[in-house]
Amino acid sequence: KSMKLKKYLKLMLKLYISLFNNFMLNLICTPIGNLNDLSFRAKEVLSNSDEIYAEDTRVTRKLLDFYNIKKPCISYHDHNERGKTDKLIKKLKAGIAISIVSDAGSPLISDPGFYLLSRCIEENIGYTVIPGPSSVTSAIVLSGLSADSFIFLGFFPRKNKQKQSLISRLKNETSTMIFFESTKRIKATINYISDHIDQDRQIVICREMSKKYEEVLRGNKSFFKDYLNQKDLKGEIVLLIEGSSGEKTIHIDEGIKKSYLEKLSPKDAAKLLALVLNKSKREIYNSLIDS
Repeated sequence: KSMKLKKYLKLMLKLYISLFNNFMLNLICTPIGNLNDLSFRAKEVLSNSDEIYAEDTRVTRKLLDFYNIKKPCISYHDHNERGKTDKLIKKLKAGIAISIVSDAGSPLISDPGFYLLSRCIEENIGYTVIPGPSSVTSAIVLSGLSADSFIFLGFFPRKNKQKQSLISRLKNETSTMIFFESTKRIKATINYISDHIDQDRQIVICREMSKKYEEVLRGNKSFFKDYLNQKDLKGEIVLLIEGSSGEKTIHIDEGIKKSYLEKLSPKDAAKLLALVLNKSKREIYNSLIDS
């Protein structure tokens, strides 16, 4: 009787999920490393989906095979998202249950899916998220930095203009800042950040979270500049920067600034004013070069 009851309950659950999924788009969070982290609900929804759309079908196929889920897996990424969305909308309206997954973590978070979601809202098509692992929330917990207030800013910008617009945020943001970064660019990014934050601000790198070689590195900018000169990092990386203490930026009278800069370079003027005002040379330098 116990076995029959279990089979009956499992059948009813599958029926419920199948009905629940009808005419609905499922945005499913997938493991960020350890395949065992897929939730029971996510597994059931994937099992009852008609089609699964993935950023990289090779990565998702490993997950589906791990759970013995035999469903069509179709590519859906930044380069074909707009081209495939019209077809997906038609399928959803026809009652086909569709699930969207990213390689790891949550769809839409620096991953495809936003355009499709916007279209679903326009077309009044139901959708839901199946919550699960997130590298952003995992990193803020592991980091040891303040989790009361934090902001996620996606991948650290590559273009100089975008980097420059981020500088004021790096200097003045009091919340913990979280970025994604690649192992190839992490050294250059740390060097760039180091030029614009105080010595005592903490930087944290969370690497290979939930995997065998999970590692959390903490230190100030000097530590990381030395560390990355000696060692190359591998795997998936989340970069966190401690928020500013909230102290106000030093403001120098425009007349004084002009008179100093007429005779001295910003570097030499900052040295002299730091002695006179008993303030940080770096802060004064930044104030001098700010337009």
